[in-house]
Amino acid sequence: MRISARWPLLILALLLTSAVSARAGDVKDTDVYARLKASLDAVPAIDTHSHLGGPGHIKLALERDFRGEDPKDCALSRLWMRSYFTWGHGLAPWPADDRFETWWNAAQRDFDNSRARSAYRAMLPIFEDLYGVDFETLTVDQAKELNARMEKNYENPELAEEVLVKRANTELMLIDSFVMPLHVGDHFPFMASVCNVRWYINGFHPSEFANRANADPYAFAKHHDLPVNTLDDYVAVLDRIMAEAKATGAVCLKSQIAYDRTLDVAWVPKERAEQVFGKPRAELNPGQIKEFQDYIFWRLAELSAKHELPFQIHTGHARIPGSNPMNLVNLIHGNPRTRFILFHGGFPWVGESGMIALKYPNVYLDSVWMPTLSYTMGKRAFKEWLDMFSSNRIMWGSDLFTLEGSYGTTMYARQCITEALAEKVLDKELREEDALRIGRQILRENALEAIPLLRNHLKGGAEKQ
Repeated sequence: MRISARWPLLILALLLTSAVSARAGDVKDTDVYARLKASLDAVPAIDTHSHLGGPGHIKLALERDFRGEDPKDCALSRLWMRSYFTWGHGLAPWPADDRFETWWNAAQRDFDNSRARSAYRAMLPIFEDLYGVDFETLTVDQAKELNARMEKNYENPELAEEVLVKRANTELMLIDSFVMPLHVGDHFPFMASVCNVRWYINGFHPSEFANRANADPYAFAKHHDLPVNTLDDYVAVLDRIMAEAKATGAVCLKSQIAYDRTLDVAWVPKERAEQVFGKPRAELNPGQIKEFQDYIFWRLAELSAKHELPFQIHTGHARIPGSNPMNLVNLIHGNPRTRFILFHGGFPWVGESGMIALKYPNVYLDSVWMPTLSYTMGKRAFKEWLDMFSSNRIMWGSDLFTLEGSYGTTMYARQCITEALAEKVLDKELREEDALRIGRQILRENALEAIPLLRNHLKGGAEKQ
């Protein structure tokens, strides 16, 4: 009897051991992950945010930085310098002797201190997938040969289409370069425009735009013979800008004021904003400036709803702690008709962002940039958010400045999404067929739902609506 009584405990121990061993090791080595990855890699993705320049930018870099009489850089150095690797971490600059070997030997020490960083690892798919080399084991001669291949590639006018559309399987990319209907940027065919409204909150006086010609609402007003004598006039100009931006092809609004000030945007009576309008900064105190900015930001949220241009807002990783997305709750609560898209998942406040999305159905969370900042937190955010609110309100974006860099962060984000979903399946929290549907939503469908004007830019155009 004593022996038989032990059998249930022994069986339970064996079952627990089996369950642990099933999840032991790297989830990316499992059949579940392999099946999910194969299916989700085939999804033509929609990248909700990028800083990639168009053909003119690539041509300029080739002619000025690499091939000029006095080169300022090389392709490999420029690729890393224009990535997030350098945020909070130095990288050897291009040397005075203009020798690749000098730069590479110095840069290697910087790479050695960052091997575990997501900002470093997000770049590795570039070299493995596009050039067939292991960046971490390159000799100086191999690195020099890689650099020459990269610079040669930039002469190919089809390079962007090959790398981003065919290899990364990105169908559309939203570009944060559209500031004013008078200044449409240099774009590839797979790009759609975003109307950046960051600087409009400073419109209390024309002098605020002395060094921002491509973001000057007063210049726009002059061009269209619109008066700007009162606060109401100024808001009317912003209204006209939104209308023309939409007509010109912009699909949403974008603000990154979190880099400039707190996201705590209070409701301000019109009379107080009128007391500020028309006065230069030297005649105002910080409190008055903030009140005017707050007033205009609320008007932008209202115009967002009026013109059906969803409002992308940078949250997290800016002025700490002013960039906490919880600062926006008052604005979100007061504008239920506005579709808010909170960028970067509020990193590092991903739980707070999830709570906001749980409470307010007009809020979407965009994981753009997050896996590059911290892959671990990105994966955690996907899993937590799916625990908290509906799967049709999560998006992604690459958020990089270079062609190859956009490829690297895209593949890294795809991996992060797939890994999070695979873990959900292996932990019996999600069926595999549902994980596939959710992955497609995050990569593509949610962007089309949140930003309907994107459908006009799909291959085949508006008929896909």
